[in-house]
Amino acid sequence: MKINSTIILFYLNMLLGVVLSLSSNNWVMVWMGLEISLMSFIPLMIGDLIISSECAMKYFIIQSMSSSILILGLMLMLMNSKLNFNLIISLSMMIKMGMAPFHTWILSLIEGLSYMMLFNLFTLMKIVPMMITMNMNNNLNYLIMFSLILGSVFGITQNSIRKILSYSSIFNMGFLVYSLSNFSLWFTYFSLYSINLFMFVLILKNNNINYLNQFMINSFDMKFKLCIWALMLSSGGMPPMMGFWAKFIIIELSINMSDWLISMTMIFTSLLTMFYYNRMCYISMCISSLMTKWSMVYLSWLSLNVMVINIIIMPFVIMSKYLN
Repeated sequence: MKINSTIILFYLNMLLGVVLSLSSNNWVMVWMGLEISLMSFIPLMIGDLIISSECAMKYFIIQSMSSSILILGLMLMLMNSKLNFNLIISLSMMIKMGMAPFHTWILSLIEGLSYMMLFNLFTLMKIVPMMITMNMNNNLNYLIMFSLILGSVFGITQNSIRKILSYSSIFNMGFLVYSLSNFSLWFTYFSLYSINLFMFVLILKNNNINYLNQFMINSFDMKFKLCIWALMLSSGGMPPMMGFWAKFIIIELSINMSDWLISMTMIFTSLLTMFYYNRMCYISMCISSLMTKWSMVYLSWLSLNVMVINIIIMPFVIMSKYLN
């Protein structure tokens, strides 16, 4: 997708919709901001692939259905109905975000999206639904545990990089939704996840990597392998990488709140997520490589920046915790 004035216009409108929803004090403007973001994101989804038009139509239908459920919940709220309108609004936001068990629509359209649109779908388009969910004050512990388990278990069996990132996003949705009770921790986790995902997506896009076996077939140099290795360890949550500190602060929050079942679920599912990212590390670093692993003399600027960002983020995370 080439950058031109039309693309810039759609991106600005998408950001405008997000800002409008976040800064509004009535539900009509919140809904309007969601629709502006939706109608600006759909043209950006359409790319060179034939399947991208089908993916855009699927996304439009799902988002329209979730917006209809949102309007139903708002009508029940205005009518002072005895029905639990908070739960209906939260349900519509779960569908809009693609949180388990309402995640199957994401898996059916990600293969037709470019990596940058995948990044926007997993980060920018989930900010407003999460803020609405935070204001509903519902107990979503069962959905959180279901997302953690499903995202970690089903990611092990995938060969497509896009599906691995999708299941990883579903897994991280459990952490993000749980941290909504503490906005500063939610913002810290969301920022670290977005930075890590952006670096990962940028490298995959620049090298046109779509499947795991490309790590074995293609002859990447050691600079690239070291860079992708650091990002995979960070995505899996290996200390002292950036991804570990993001998960650590949320697990500490769950322990402080005495949610032991969710704490244990987070810890065990994080180990499963670390397993399939470590498997990607093993494939990229060890299989079909003719270079000795200690002959890494020179680093490219990208791999050096990735390693520095991942490692030096620790003092900033600790500082942000104590500033709370």
